[in-house]
Amino acid sequence: MQRKSIILIPPTHEQTVTTFHAEKSVAQAFLDYLKQNDVTPWRPPEEPEKSGPDGLQVVQIEVETSLSQERLQELMDTFLASARTE
Repeated sequence: MQRKSIILIPPTHEQTVTTFHAEKSVAQAFLDYLKQNDVTPWRPPEEPEKSGPDGLQVVQIEVETSLSQERLQELMDTFLASARTE
C-alpha cells in the first residue's frame, strides 16, 4: 500500500479547525492548490516539533472554512491524483 503524502485530520472537541499534514516536499504546491480553490490557512503553516517514526518531515496546514470534510477530502484526493500523473 502506498503511503499518502498528505493526510486530512478533521476537527475534534480539542481542535476546532481542520488540519492537513503534508510531506514537506509537496506542502508548498498543496498550499498553492488550496489557495486556488479559495481555501486559506487559518494561520501560517508550520513544521511540528516531532516528525513521524520514519523521520519524515511534515508541514501542518490548519484551515478554517465553511467547506465540508467531504469537499476538503475531494480537494486533497484531486491534488494527489494530479501529482501522481505529473
